[in-house]
Amino acid sequence: MSVYQSESMRTLLSLASLGLLMAGISCAAELQGVITDWNCTQDMVRNGRAKVLKQNRNCSLVKDWRRSGYGLITDDTKFYKIDPQSNDRVLQLLNGSRDKDNLKVVVSGDLDGNTIKINTISIL
Repeated sequence: MSVYQSESMRTLLSLASLGLLMAGISCAAELQGVITDWNCTQDMVRNGRAKVLKQNRNCSLVKDWRRSGYGLITDDTKFYKIDPQSNDRVLQLLNGSRDKDNLKVVVSGDLDGNTIKINTISIL
């Protein structure tokens, strides 16, 4: 193999590695929506939050707002899972809010698929 071919192969491998690295990087996002119990989020998007809360009181965060996972439903009915490391931030907001089933927030963080790792979260 010539020096030129060897250098070209190294460059190609470097570019391929960079592409794979970039594919794994999450992107920053700012989202507005309502906090939900993750286990109820998809059903709420399909059937509406009010209907699900009425039919399944276990989805309500009013009485027992400490959950193992939370979701965020945006106004355009997209939904995102809040990553497990960010749950404590959601718990703090829920603790200080009276209307836990309609807690509207703005979240900024890193999106990885449909999961968001929260950098900041605040009540709207």
